[in-house]
Amino acid sequence: MRRVLAQAGGPELLADELTGTDLTTLLLEVFRRRADRLTPAEVMRRYRTDRFVTPAPTRFEHVRRAEDFLLSALPDDFQMLTLAPLVPLAAHTAVATVDPRKVVATIRGSEVAADPTNALALEAAQRWSQALAADPRSAVPVRIAASQRVVRAQHFDAPGMLAHFQLFALVTSASPEAARNAS
Repeated sequence: MRRVLAQAGGPELLADELTGTDLTTLLLEVFRRRADRLTPAEVMRRYRTDRFVTPAPTRFEHVRRAEDFLLSALPDDFQMLTLAPLVPLAAHTAVATVDPRKVVATIRGSEVAADPTNALALEAAQRWSQALAADPRSAVPVRIAASQRVVRAQHFDAPGMLAHFQLFALVTSASPEAARNAS
């Protein structure tokens, strides 16, 4: 820890020169110390006021009914996935064009899911990579879907606009050859 702290100079040093592992070590220690100082009353105050942790006012039954409706309309050749709540750091910026300030980053080199489409695109690319490794002429499309609770960091000052909400997404990925043959 002393070695990492001795290197900590400023944002440039933290962002550009420290390794990811050393930055994580530093931040974990900082957050451990901050957490050690918090009282249960302070945690409760934060729970009451932090838009990221407050439960949604939407009734669970309504969300479930909407999900059931979407699932019933999903074509049989789609596979539903249970996505992780985190994606690799910059997944929303690299896969889509989302400003990183609109995404909640973690101190472990990941970010909280802000759109299931990004994770589905990564999964589709992974599946394509595996399919092509097994058969370089593979033309079997990847069809995956997910319903995921997501978090967005930007603040909207309007009724019903929450920091977290449920999104349903579909991704279809096919080789250019398969796509031409389908049209």
